[in-house]
Amino acid sequence: MKVLVADDDVTTREMLSRYLTKQGIPVITAADGEGALGIIESEPIGIAVIDWIMPGLSGIEICRRIRARETPNYIYLIMLTSRESTDDMLSGFDAGIDEYLPKPTDLKELLARIKAGMRIVNLERSLMAKQQKLFELVQIKNKFIGIAAHDLRNPAISIRGFSELLLRGKEKLSDEQREFISIIHSTSNNMLELLNDLLDLSQIESGKLDLKKQPGSLKKMLEERLRLYRLQADNKRITIHTDLSEIEPFAFDHRRIGQALDNLISNGLKFSPPGTNIYLTLRTDDTTAVFSIQDQGPGIPPEEQGLLFNEFQRLSIRPTGSESSTGLGLAITKRIIDAHGGRVTFESHVGIGSIFSFHLPMA
Repeated sequence: MKVLVADDDVTTREMLSRYLTKQGIPVITAADGEGALGIIESEPIGIAVIDWIMPGLSGIEICRRIRARETPNYIYLIMLTSRESTDDMLSGFDAGIDEYLPKPTDLKELLARIKAGMRIVNLERSLMAKQQKLFELVQIKNKFIGIAAHDLRNPAISIRGFSELLLRGKEKLSDEQREFISIIHSTSNNMLELLNDLLDLSQIESGKLDLKKQPGSLKKMLEERLRLYRLQADNKRITIHTDLSEIEPFAFDHRRIGQALDNLISNGLKFSPPGTNIYLTLRTDDTTAVFSIQDQGPGIPPEEQGLLFNEFQRLSIRPTGSESSTGLGLAITKRIIDAHGGRVTFESHVGIGSIFSFHLPMA
């Protein structure tokens, strides 16, 4: 691993270079800040030993510029200085310095700090390599899921369509035949819901979530969605209460935000016991539109709340009316809201219920 020594004092520079070279460490030297930055841009430097005071760019400014670079290669920064005030040290740490050493420098201590820095840089590089490998595996997974879900969608749509035709057809069916076809229809519906979620997730994780923002009324969209869910609520004797403020039209992706609303509302209905209440609110908070849904369900245990927005997580709580759940709805909702520059929040108490909200920038 190469070490950069940047010091305008030629005696100090040569002394440090000779000592580290004898220890088997390759060293490159620079006499000023511009030279140091040029070396960092052209050489794979792992450790930089930098004097605080140099002509042109100071050591602090060099550190700031190194940390401002958009590069995955981490450089461990050791600052040589005779300054000892707390304010100076804090400004150095704020600039990205990892270690301080006083001048004149103890060579053995410098060697020990460099070896410690090498361990940290090697660990950082190892983590970066593993992260890149993981990213590549996730991309392969997303591609496979996308292809599989796409190829399975058409058969699932056909099965659902033909089973629905049989149930609505004029042919007389026995009770047993009707029961079997109803099971086929319900299962194909659940399968299609899962496949659609898988396609959405693979697109989002592959960076293919292209938002098509258009001005529109979030309140109007929510009211339209509610008309679709009131029958489902009535079937479970769940009462939906609304408090929807008027909000000026603003730009958002209508299909994706509609999907986020669907996921949150359907989840609220799925996990609410019959005979309970659900409260929907829409309001503004400065330049943010806030939608919230509060249920009177079982609540989410504290130890499971960290898993809520992960894919394919099945928690201990279950739908109260034998509804299906893919375990992907909240993960997709969070990614949609994140893509809009917003955030998803929640509050849940066991035995009381949960509140899920998304905060959508209106600017």
